[in-house]
Amino acid sequence: MAFSDWFIPERIRQRQDQLIQARTTVNVAMLAALLTPLFSVSYFKLGHSAMGFGILAGGAGMALSVLLMRLTGLMQLAANVAITSMYAMVCWMAWVNGGLMGTSIVWFATVPFAAIFIAGRRAGYVWAVLTLLALVLFMLLHNDPGALPDIPIPATEFPFMQLKSLVGLTLVVLALALAFDSAKAKGFNSLETAREQAESSRHAIAAMLDQIARSVRAASQESKDIADSAHLMVDTMQKQSARTQEMVVTVQQMSDLTSHNADQTVHAAEVAGNARQHASAGGQVMDEAVRRLDEAGQAMSRSAAAIESLERRSNEVSGIAQLIGEIADQTNLLALNAAIEAARAGEMGRGFAVVADEVRKLAERTQSATKDIEAKIGLIVDGTQEALIAIRDGSSRMQSGAGNARAAQESLSGIISNAHELANVLEAVSSAGSTQSQGFKTFAGNVTAIGRATQTLSDETGSIAGSTRRLDALMAELQDFTRRYEAAQSQPA
Repeated sequence: MAFSDWFIPERIRQRQDQLIQARTTVNVAMLAALLTPLFSVSYFKLGHSAMGFGILAGGAGMALSVLLMRLTGLMQLAANVAITSMYAMVCWMAWVNGGLMGTSIVWFATVPFAAIFIAGRRAGYVWAVLTLLALVLFMLLHNDPGALPDIPIPATEFPFMQLKSLVGLTLVVLALALAFDSAKAKGFNSLETAREQAESSRHAIAAMLDQIARSVRAASQESKDIADSAHLMVDTMQKQSARTQEMVVTVQQMSDLTSHNADQTVHAAEVAGNARQHASAGGQVMDEAVRRLDEAGQAMSRSAAAIESLERRSNEVSGIAQLIGEIADQTNLLALNAAIEAARAGEMGRGFAVVADEVRKLAERTQSATKDIEAKIGLIVDGTQEALIAIRDGSSRMQSGAGNARAAQESLSGIISNAHELANVLEAVSSAGSTQSQGFKTFAGNVTAIGRATQTLSDETGSIAGSTRRLDALMAELQDFTRRYEAAQSQPA
């Protein structure tokens, strides 16, 4: 930065017209600070101290004006202070140096000239009027002898002083013109630099807008793709929600069927308990037959009837066990179908798949227990038939004695033991059926929760789709604005 620019505040530099005037003011003040001491010294040598001090005072006032501009930032105030100092100095020079006919009167021509350069056209008009008034005043004083002070300079020095005054005036005018031209050139350079920067900024903005346009187009395409995907997700979620509702109904039916099967199993356990009681009663009868051989015929008849009843109950229990096996097969098939549906659901069906797998395992355990029950029932049926044959054979061989009766008693004890075991197994099956029923109820609740979650996800996906549509509209508006801005920039100014 040049030394003269130090006196110019940053606020003034932002406006080009004020910057030119400020530079001209600084140049004029610096010129006055250099020339006024030279002129004042020449007058001090000639013994004209009033002239010398007046010139020094005027130069000091002009020099202080730029410091005032630096401190206050008021360029117009500083310019008026400089012109006022210059005007006062010229008036003083004309007053003490002969008035209208003196060598200093020509310096009045520099006042409006300098005022226009450093303060503007309006200030030039004002100071031109003040200059004319001063000239009229000195003309009046010229017609009044003795109104002006005497000049201590010899008359022989007047031509030389006139020459020096004209040379100084010429130099000052030239310096003012050069200062204004320099300030103007700097201003034009600044304008050119600003224009180049503006052009560069325009190209940069155009490139940025082009990039924004490409980005907006890409983002718009991505937004459309997202919207399409969101619509597809909404459709899929709606279908999935419908399927989940169907599954809820199916699972509820399965839960009801399982509850019914559990009730049947409890009933079978009660029947088995009755069979156990009947077997115990048969044992008592057999004991009575041992003790009372004379009543063996009646006891054998009652035992045969009881064993036949046990055979019928065993056949009923076998049918119940087969029914439980069929239910377990259906449960296993339903669990397999549920696992397939969970696999189709993907990540959302993972928890459902775990529940389906647990149901499948429970069905397999039920199948295994049912087969075990059927095997034990087969043994019971076989034992019952053997006991029946033995009792009938014992009835026909009543006379074989107490030994055969004791053998029948031992066989009946085995039957009673098997009946107790069957009752225990059926109680376990009843407990498993209740657990299975509770599991199906929990499973139905989970499926219902999955349905609600799927519906919620469908609603949220719909909201995302709506937001994506609004984003796509905003992208379109931004793209249209970019096109209009580029079209406006491409038009000639």
